[in-house]
Amino acid sequence: MYFPRGINKKVGIIVQARMGSTRLPGKVLMKLVDSESILGYLLKRLSGCSFVDKIIVATTTNPKDDILERWLKKRKQDFYRGSEDDCIKRYYKAADKFGLDIVIRITSDCPFILPDIVDEMVKYYLFNMKDIDYLSNRQATNFPEGTDVEIFTSKMLQEAQQEAKLKEEREHVNNFFLNRPTRYRIRYYNHNLRRDYSRFKLSIDTAEDLKKAKSFLKENNLPLNFAFKDLAKALSNII
Repeated sequence: MYFPRGINKKVGIIVQARMGSTRLPGKVLMKLVDSESILGYLLKRLSGCSFVDKIIVATTTNPKDDILERWLKKRKQDFYRGSEDDCIKRYYKAADKFGLDIVIRITSDCPFILPDIVDEMVKYYLFNMKDIDYLSNRQATNFPEGTDVEIFTSKMLQEAQQEAKLKEEREHVNNFFLNRPTRYRIRYYNHNLRRDYSRFKLSIDTAEDLKKAKSFLKENNLPLNFAFKDLAKALSNII
């Protein structure tokens, strides 16, 4: 991959995952399509990213996640176990353990993450680092909810780890950055299609969400490696 001269960054995806979901406990290992779980499906899709050096699952030290650790080891998947409630610390420690320079934050309830969009955003971020600190397609964008990608530096994580005091900032990785718009240069990434897809919810939080996701994949015959144009076409069929 070509980046501007002088840029030599280790880029890694950190997937936030745990078994102790409040609304749907154990959902990350629940079946989504064929015999594959939500997390397994997501990780397979992320493996299609071209501009990522490492994919890491950041789970917790809660004994409930022992089964998740065994599952990750069986798949030879890189992972880190850390604080359940202090997500900033968990992300910081995971990024530090694997020597990341650039962190891509993804949550495990979003199996519809788009590898082609991840690649687009990584390129955009690295080519514009002099003007951007935090890049996201989550807030105020035209992407469907549940295709969420956030990109920031490990240095920013270190600052959050050292300085964040509020409980809501420790629990939610991005709040520390979003609460400081004069300190961090925040940019939102939109797709270039004419239609706004932000009204669609694709994340899986409940049993009903999981049921809808299964039906959506089956009815639209979406392959494992579907791209944004494929998803957009499928969503366009929904009135």
